Amino acid sequence: MTQLILDTTGTPVTMPESQKDGYRAELQPLSVDVEMVSGRIVRELRGNVWVISYQYGYFSDEMKQSVLSVCEKGRGQAITCVFLPPHSEQMITSDFLVTKLTYPKFMWSRQIMGEVAGDKGETIETLVPVPVWGDFGVELREVKPSA
Repeated sequence: MTQLILDTTGTPVTMPESQKDGYRAELQPLSVDVEMVSGRIVRELRGNVWVISYQYGYFSDEMKQSVLSVCEKGRGQAITCVFLPPHSEQMITSDFLVTKLTYPKFMWSRQIMGEVAGDKGETIETLVPVPVWGDFGVELREVKPSA
């Protein structure tokens, strides 16, 4: 089931389904503390924003590049996200900023059949190492209060 789709340029990146509590979407209060003339501090509630936390185990090199380009863009400007809220089957679309990003680490490489150029320019089919990346995490916060 799709939990999270990130989009910056009209080309959405559908995130793989996260397992074992790797995906959370929760409403958090958006408030500001105001100091009164008398010295008392009051908290003014401005609304609630969605905060999404997503972690994933292993990415291919191509998937890692597309996910990182979207997330890095989301650090400086709002990106459109389609996400699955808890206790619902309806996806919600809103604008989010990336507040925390954990870059994936190189985990290992696996061997796949691929083609490489030989010494004389011919194509040779052989086993080629392909990197596998892991331990990716991102946290997103909604730009405008939704509730």
